[in-house]
Amino acid sequence: MTTASRTELLRTALDHALDGAADVAPAVSAVVWKAGVELYARAPDQVFDLASLTKPLCTAEVAMTAVDAGALSLDAGHALLPRGVTIAQLLQHAAGYPAWRSLWEEGSRADILRSAIATPRPSAPGSLPGSGAHLYSDLGFLALGAVLEEVGGARLDELWEGPLRWGDPAAAPTFCEERGREIVGTVHDRNAAAMGGVAPHAGLFGSAREVASTASRWMMGDVPMSYVAFARRGPGTHVLGWDTPNDDGTSSAGPRPPAGAFGHLGFTGTALWMVPARGIVAVLLTNRVHARGGPAPIRALRRSFFQAAWDGLDPAAREPTPGPAGTR
Repeated sequence: MTTASRTELLRTALDHALDGAADVAPAVSAVVWKAGVELYARAPDQVFDLASLTKPLCTAEVAMTAVDAGALSLDAGHALLPRGVTIAQLLQHAAGYPAWRSLWEEGSRADILRSAIATPRPSAPGSLPGSGAHLYSDLGFLALGAVLEEVGGARLDELWEGPLRWGDPAAAPTFCEERGREIVGTVHDRNAAAMGGVAPHAGLFGSAREVASTASRWMMGDVPMSYVAFARRGPGTHVLGWDTPNDDGTSSAGPRPPAGAFGHLGFTGTALWMVPARGIVAVLLTNRVHARGGPAPIRALRRSFFQAAWDGLDPAAREPTPGPAGTR
């Protein structure tokens, strides 16, 4: 089969996977790249609130850059952090912080960051398999962001040189239940909004094509120490800033994700998965917060889309991926 024929089959499979997407969310965008070549695109330039994709695409990069420069150590803490908490634990969601807390009425941006750091931690931090607790936490990334801004001497948007942006009036509208209205161009997360739209856990806006380009920087070595970030260091599914598929077949990356897959989700309906060893990046952006019928339809859409990408790009991707139990 020719390369053109394989690409056409891939596009057909991905179109089929996104059949009915309009019934799940009013705006859907997707791209699939391999070795820097765009093989599939659907509304690739529509802008979305990327939500927690901010964590790996921006905050993790700033952290790895600081570590590479010698300003931080992965296995050490910082004066701002509770005793025993390390930078690596924050990046892999193993510092013991709870998942979330409403902080938007705490005061200034600095007040919000201080409150996040001081939040009581129900679990002890742990960096070895079987020790400590792995719990996906916005608060942990807020604490990490406070350290990065202290060390870097500037706000996060000044420390990061990536191509995405903080807010965009051209973004697909989302409905914020907490605000009781539709919002456009303003970050959905209220903690991030209270921080001026620039936060370590949320705030970036961009298109599927821009997300793919930003993620590719990790695979091309443009992000310092990316090979270290992808190495498993502790409990749970997360590595340094990124997530990996769980081993029970329920991952958003599909029922049979390829070995060596890394990705992340965002609350607003954003999803990114990539396979650095094979040069593959797949991005699916939706405004899930408009969706009706609960979380099941968007989960099914994601799994169908990403599995179609793996199956179409590389037969080896059809093999199950062993890994630790997780929830992402």
